[in-house]
Amino acid sequence: MLTVMKGPLRFFRRSLTLKIFTICFICVHIPLIAFIIYLASGFSTETIPLLGLMLGATLAGTGICLATLWWLIRPLRKLARAVNQYQEDGQPFEIRHRGEDEIGTLSSAVEAMVSEMDGAMKRLQHQATTDPLTGLGNRRWLSEQVSEEISRAVRRRASMSVILCDLDRFKKINDGYGHDTGDRVLVAAGDVIRRHLRHNDLAARIGGEEFCIILPRTKLKDAEMIAERLRSALAVLDIPPLMRGDVTASFGIYQASTGETLEQMLLMSDKALYEAKRGGRNRVVRANELETAGDRHSPPEY
Repeated sequence: MLTVMKGPLRFFRRSLTLKIFTICFICVHIPLIAFIIYLASGFSTETIPLLGLMLGATLAGTGICLATLWWLIRPLRKLARAVNQYQEDGQPFEIRHRGEDEIGTLSSAVEAMVSEMDGAMKRLQHQATTDPLTGLGNRRWLSEQVSEEISRAVRRRASMSVILCDLDRFKKINDGYGHDTGDRVLVAAGDVIRRHLRHNDLAARIGGEEFCIILPRTKLKDAEMIAERLRSALAVLDIPPLMRGDVTASFGIYQASTGETLEQMLLMSDKALYEAKRGGRNRVVRANELETAGDRHSPPEY
């Protein structure tokens, strides 16, 4: 008997249409059922009691129908709220309804689709803001992050410094040893920078062989110490077929004034980087100590 009933019950669980039809059919016939029971029980057949019975049974059937349908589509309302919330805050959601009917199927499909879409969006966001070779941020990412750090520095009246790093004679490495070697140099430089970052520091590759490091709550002398450590670490890299010491970098550092933009900070640190290149490369120069630029010689070969 149980085996015979299992098929219809499974079909009933999986069919929202059948559930709604069954609920409506039963509720519509509640007045008739009540009338039959009333007569079978031998109660009076006077008009007023019968009208009262039919009215009460109709109201009861309507209430039961509405309450049952409300409960039946409750997961659909939860799904709608979850989708609206996802549109507002972008957080993926989980629907706990695991019914076998169309609502359960829809809930599972929407949940899976949102989860997949959220993962794809995060991957695209990562690709859009990350340098694929070094794994550091790119210029777009740096601009977004620095805006928050500048606002925080203004509120807290905190110092902020920037390090601009450019690998020396990188074009000669590419031309003489090939772009594969040049890529390995960039990857190694990115690893060195990453190892020397503190928790709140921001590092990005903003050009071919140029890196930028933002140092929140850091004064110029501390930025110089960090830049010197980076310079020393790069100078001892061993990347065959290059000899140790073939990879060096020049650094321009600058302590920003309150409220300066990233472009202003990069402009000042670039002036210091220019002086480091012109002064022989493989050195650190402070932008804050440079005198007003006068006539310059021809730009050095980077």
